[in-house]
Amino acid sequence: MLNKNEIIPYLISQRLKRITSIQYKLDLKPDMGLGGMNDIGGLRVVVRDTKQLSILEQLISNNQLNHKLLKQYNYILTPKESGYRSIHFVYEYNSKKIEYNRLKLELQIRTVLQHNWATAVETAGIITKTSLKSSKGPDEWLDFFKIVSSLFSIKEKLPVLKEHEHKSIKELMIDCYNSSKELNIIAILKGLRVSANHIDKKYMKNGDYYLIHIKTIAKRVVLKSYTKNQFEKATEDYVKLEKEVENTKDATVLVSAQSFKSLKKAYPSYFLDTSEFIKALEKINKNCIERKFV
Repeated sequence: MLNKNEIIPYLISQRLKRITSIQYKLDLKPDMGLGGMNDIGGLRVVVRDTKQLSILEQLISNNQLNHKLLKQYNYILTPKESGYRSIHFVYEYNSKKIEYNRLKLELQIRTVLQHNWATAVETAGIITKTSLKSSKGPDEWLDFFKIVSSLFSIKEKLPVLKEHEHKSIKELMIDCYNSSKELNIIAILKGLRVSANHIDKKYMKNGDYYLIHIKTIAKRVVLKSYTKNQFEKATEDYVKLEKEVENTKDATVLVSAQSFKSLKKAYPSYFLDTSEFIKALEKINKNCIERKFV
């Protein structure tokens, strides 16, 4: 669909939901059950800007797929309380394999800027050991990401959060500057950044599936790749590792991506890489100083 309409995506990736995330969601909504969960399987497309996003949204909405579109959520026109922005499509899966029939799958589409924000929130969630993206965690961190979300919205000519509608760009920039300084966010995110050199080189070959083990305290990422035929082995290793890291500060995820390079681009939070977010934040703070707002 993208090729046919000459849309060059920033990235396309897919993932299976982390077991800990599934447990968290089931605890939150015990009556839902696994069958009612929309995003055990997830596909994400990130495009360059809002213009491409708008075109893609229309294409997906009007496209007759083999799978049934159940719901569509526009968290861009109406952002989540946390400041999260994206468009979600929930499908009922249609398969020749009876056991997969009617299970739900989620497709997410968003811009690069929205993706950078979400990446930083996930990374900060690893630091604070809370689900900031679900509005759970320290108030000062939640408030900071809300402010940045509204500033990013202004840049993309999109609606800001309701609680910021009465604020000017200047006021939001000052709030962003003060919050980032008080929380020392730039220094913390830079300190946690893990370069490719720290990844075990024997696992750097390309594969179809990747098991990522992020060692938060050691600031190290261990990456293991699997071929398509090794999916069952990848799943077994993932379940085993999830149990091992359960009571530690470590995190693990099993994902699929086209290559090591696209994997790191798709899941920068699991490499503690918030470079693009840091650049945007530094630019906001620099403008704040140059315009003598602070």
